[in-house]
Amino acid sequence: MKIGCHVSIAGGIWNAPKNAADLGCEVFQMFTRSPQGGPAPKIDKEVVRQFKEEMKKWNQGDCYIHAPYYINFASAKKTIREASVRIVIEELERGSLIGAKYVITHLGSSKDLSCEEALDSTKYAIAQIVEKYKGSTQLLLEISAGAGNVMGDTFEELHQILEYVKEQNVMMYHNIGICLDSAHMFASGYDIKTKDGFNSTLKIIKETVGLKKIRVIHANDSKVDLGERKDRHDHIGDGKIGVEGFKNLIKAFPEVDFILETKPDKVTEDIKKLKLLRRKT
Repeated sequence: MKIGCHVSIAGGIWNAPKNAADLGCEVFQMFTRSPQGGPAPKIDKEVVRQFKEEMKKWNQGDCYIHAPYYINFASAKKTIREASVRIVIEELERGSLIGAKYVITHLGSSKDLSCEEALDSTKYAIAQIVEKYKGSTQLLLEISAGAGNVMGDTFEELHQILEYVKEQNVMMYHNIGICLDSAHMFASGYDIKTKDGFNSTLKIIKETVGLKKIRVIHANDSKVDLGERKDRHDHIGDGKIGVEGFKNLIKAFPEVDFILETKPDKVTEDIKKLKLLRRKT
């Protein structure tokens, strides 16, 4: 297990490894383009060379890319769905160029489609990505907090998407996995705080997506309580999950990297807390 956080790429993605090291990261997550929209900065041979040199210089084990926030595979608009597929493929290809291990994406939300239609649309979009993309970076689907009509807020739903991909392209099935987000899970109703609740959650994971599909954990405490279905991150130990929840996660997933997405004011303190829990667990 390595521990890190989401970092800035201000000035160019080659600045991310130093930004990560300065915060005490062993791994890190970043955007390679604006999360809100606009063209992606070009990644040419010089950018690749500079980025890889900085990774080595600052002793960063791996890097992960977060897809833009506007991705929506469940939109009623075909143009939005098609653009989402194209952009995630682009991010995977960009990840392959720089040696990123994973691209992590949200699935989007449905307003004008039924739950069944939205899930079918999402399944099809993910299968298209897996079919069309041939690089080394793997795709991770992030569990959501369950607000509104958001997709992927249960392990059962994520399992249905993975099974569809497996049916369509079994050879590429190993290249897709799940990103747990502790705050999202908790808000969606998965009790990771208590011993009994966490054991029940683990049982559900085993019976659906499977433990081996958990590739990265977004380690965020939650400002909202269990099942409140809102995405509100808090610093480790300051929220409703508390330190015990992260002890449970560290014990259950000792080889999975933890990435913090907490506010910059205390993220270095959060990293230190997780490293201490890792030593003690």
